[in-house]
Amino acid sequence: MENTQSHKVNYTFIWIMLGALMAVSVGVSLLGLPARVGALVIFAVAAWKAFLVARNYMHLRWEGAMIYAILLIPLALFAILFFTLFPDLFRQAAGGK
Repeated sequence: MENTQSHKVNYTFIWIMLGALMAVSVGVSLLGLPARVGALVIFAVAAWKAFLVARNYMHLRWEGAMIYAILLIPLALFAILFFTLFPDLFRQAAGGK
């Protein structure tokens, strides 16, 4: 069966969104929020930016299910590294050793 979806992407809108999300990340770092809250917001914004880039600029929107199964490996690695390094980040931010 042929894929009938349109492959038109508004790259200008995606670029503006990426710029706005970058401004949110920088703004959060300048607000003086607690380290945990700031880091969580920045990580969430980074994940959203990665999703926008992968979905639109890498054209994953039109790929089959196999590419999403392959995506699970780096996502699992990210989760392992994030939860392994997360305590060290905040121990250091709180002034501990």
